[in-house]
Amino acid sequence: MMYLRAKDLDDAMKLIAEHPDFLLMCGSTDVAVQLKKQKNVNGIIDISTLNELQYIKIASNTIDIGALTTITDILESTEVQTHLPLLIAAAEVFASHQIRNLATLGGNIANASPAADLTAALLALNATIILGSQEGERVIDLEDLFCGYKCTKLDHEMILGITIPLQEHLWYYRKTGARERLNIAKVSLAVIKNSEGYCISGASLNPYALRFTHVENLLNSGDFNDEKIKEALELDISPSGSLRSTKAYRMRVAFNMIKEALLKLAA
Repeated sequence: MMYLRAKDLDDAMKLIAEHPDFLLMCGSTDVAVQLKKQKNVNGIIDISTLNELQYIKIASNTIDIGALTTITDILESTEVQTHLPLLIAAAEVFASHQIRNLATLGGNIANASPAADLTAALLALNATIILGSQEGERVIDLEDLFCGYKCTKLDHEMILGITIPLQEHLWYYRKTGARERLNIAKVSLAVIKNSEGYCISGASLNPYALRFTHVENLLNSGDFNDEKIKEALELDISPSGSLRSTKAYRMRVAFNMIKEALLKLAA
């Protein structure tokens, strides 16, 4: 297997264009697992030296986070603590201290796991992402990145950064697992309530991360009850059964979380 190390961002773009089937590696917390499962990996492009992609910046109406910013960086950021407590809540239950020191926000997104801890929070926060290649840069809504299980619409590109709008909002976050820490989410739910209404997403409830638009529209209409919420939720999620949890369990817990969120955000 070939190992290539990018000298700078331009070199990284060149290597990605030349080797589109190679895996990108920075913290390697996800890549190391993939290498064990995938025996036909042709090569790796190491982007861990791209320090220009490790930043947290606050602008007039956004917070911009570089793709190689670690989960620990996020937790220690005063700006994120002040303006994005939902993201802090999700990061606090992300794996172990050691993994948080290595794992990057961009890597957590690009891995496209339906159980990713931070993606649901970012979707509820209406995040956009900056993608880059030798052809230039483009900005897309985070929800438009995913196209299936472990599948993204990256086209010879890498994630450069994440932009989150600053807005007054109330928030809710809950994650369930086999234990309090070091677990993969059985179900998680992230909810934002702002002047425009509700924004909702979750983890381990679909083959890939997405917004719960039917539930959002129902709650924003103001005309809802338990039965209507259950019907809308069935349109938004399709949880799989597994050794960790049954489909019925995930459906029931997701509904209970929505009810809990409504109570918390009733103000």
